[in-house]
Amino acid sequence: MQDAAIPKTGNASGHRSNGRWQFYLVALIPSLAMGLAWYLYFFGAGFLPDGRTNNGELILPPASFQSLSLYQNGKAFGIEQLEGKWGIVVLGEAGCISKSCQESLYQTRQAHVALGRETNRVARLFISASTLPSSSLQNEHPEVFWLKASESSVLKAMKKDTWPANHYYIVDPLGNIMMQYEAEQYGRDLLKDLQKLLKASSIG
Repeated sequence: MQDAAIPKTGNASGHRSNGRWQFYLVALIPSLAMGLAWYLYFFGAGFLPDGRTNNGELILPPASFQSLSLYQNGKAFGIEQLEGKWGIVVLGEAGCISKSCQESLYQTRQAHVALGRETNRVARLFISASTLPSSSLQNEHPEVFWLKASESSVLKAMKKDTWPANHYYIVDPLGNIMMQYEAEQYGRDLLKDLQKLLKASSIG
């Protein structure tokens, strides 16, 4: 009579271990892709042309979009609501009644439209610590996410002492706020940076 077969627990354990590593690798791919995109864009490589410059100010280390504590219609708003897209964020004044605030909205809209077939890879957001713009102004920018935030949360996340009124920012699909622009800065500056980032990135 033959002895009963003994289960090979070592192989089962090895398969589980391999499965975990495969899961971690898949989870890391977006971060690695984004890191490569950033490297190629900001530092370049031997096979890329020299002389690349960014028109916005690079934020190092990046600020966390999730740390802004955002709300839309009273409900928490996170990076997942952007569905993997890049973001253009305007930190606007209360009600956006000033020319400067409305100009920032206009410049970011023009840059967004000028992306052409890449437009769907980018979302626009407006953040206020108090009153949102009037319904008539919101109707002029129907694709924008209109959000409220705690001023203290934004200042802490952005490492600012005062609200950066009407400045605007690029957010990558992983929730890193990584480039900032002055109030009313020309939209073509934003456009050029976005075009380079989108070209270098395989996600978003």
